[in-house]
Amino acid sequence: MDIDIDRELDSVAGKVERARERAAERVARVGPVSGRATTGDVTVEVKPGGLPTEIVIGPRALQSGADAVTSQVLSALALATRRAGGAMHATLAPVLGPSGEKHLADLGYEPFDEEDDTDYDNPLHGGGR
Repeated sequence: MDIDIDRELDSVAGKVERARERAAERVARVGPVSGRATTGDVTVEVKPGGLPTEIVIGPRALQSGADAVTSQVLSALALATRRAGGAMHATLAPVLGPSGEKHLADLGYEPFDEEDDTDYDNPLHGGGR
């Protein structure tokens, strides 16, 4: 039995393109995917993967010293990154299906347990931190 490589490649390319279109539609519907967190008097926002887009250090944090500010920033960045990863997972998992969820997890985009985080405002539920 011969395999038609060109036909198989076209089939895979078509599936990838359809998944890309569905993902783009979903992201457009949900809006920008990010994570936001506040620790003490420090608030940060990050893109999925943890790239900071905003860091706000309030006056109380500045008065607490460099070590305390550093600790608050790092803590907020870690939480915001988990939230952004959870938001990305929630956005793309329905499009990618079960096998895609594994790939999302491999990229660090894990489901975020909202029940354990009372400050989390899931952007897919009308909020968006």
